[in-house]
Amino acid sequence: MSATSADVARAAGVSRATVSYVLNDAPGRTVSRETRDNVLRAAELLGYQPSPLARSLKRGRSNTVLFPLARVEMNHVLSSLIEACTSALAARGLGLVSDMSGLDEPASQAEAWAQVAPAAVLGLNLHHDDAALVLLRARGIAVLSAALPGQRPWESSGDIFAREQRLEQLRYLLGRGHRRIRWILPTQLPVDPRTERRLLTEARSLADNQSARLEVERVDLTDVAATVAAWSALPDAVAAHNDSYALAVMTALQHRGLRIPEDIAVMGLDDEPIGRVVTPPITTIAGDFSDFANAVADAVEAVLAGRPAAALPVPRLRFIRRASA
Repeated sequence: MSATSADVARAAGVSRATVSYVLNDAPGRTVSRETRDNVLRAAELLGYQPSPLARSLKRGRSNTVLFPLARVEMNHVLSSLIEACTSALAARGLGLVSDMSGLDEPASQAEAWAQVAPAAVLGLNLHHDDAALVLLRARGIAVLSAALPGQRPWESSGDIFAREQRLEQLRYLLGRGHRRIRWILPTQLPVDPRTERRLLTEARSLADNQSARLEVERVDLTDVAATVAAWSALPDAVAAHNDSYALAVMTALQHRGLRIPEDIAVMGLDDEPIGRVVTPPITTIAGDFSDFANAVADAVEAVLAGRPAAALPVPRLRFIRRASA
């Protein structure tokens, strides 16, 4: 059984209040050097550790990082991010809690999140000027997010990361010499519409600068096979929404007797497990979240120590070149 403050008090021959004064370094309380040394020695010998709840109550916040994820589609990228952050935080005695409640009013959101008394809020999927985040900052609750190039207040770090990932996908295919690229996207991308418009504008500019033809085709995953079967003019490369879309495209092309990548290169995104075991395995781009997760843990420790948290680094992209492109 873990030692308690009462055990420390008995071993040091003092009251529990004195133990609290010493271990919490209470201001305005005078304790003799001898008494302080006795308390600290007893605590060390007994292996006493204040409970996380007690520490939380003392400083008015917990060791928990809150990650709001209301109305966010769970996917492989997000799962990988959560896993990396959970591991990095756990190594520092910290925790990550995802909140998927569907509260709509900013005031209600901020109040619910503040009730958790989080050490910080990981605001990757909310706009930087989101009203709930503004209210949290006004309460003195740290909001952590990545400082991404060209980011605007109405964009979230998650949206911009997704945009950069898709642009890198096109850059890769253009760099491989492909000049007739078909971009297969869902009917609605899981990003802010303004981010989507910016993405399409920048993608067309990339293609134009390389004298390439970029055709954007919007289709749900279940309709990919029929869509590909109806293609008359074929591209020389396909940039798919993710690895699941890439697999659907490859299967449909192979049913038409086409070879991947000899006839048409196909590239996915997100490094989904299915992309590693199909034939051919899918060339893709994943997020490398290890450094990012450690930066989250560093930022939370800074907040708990009363220091300002630095902006998080941009999550790195990891190219995984396989046989499909």
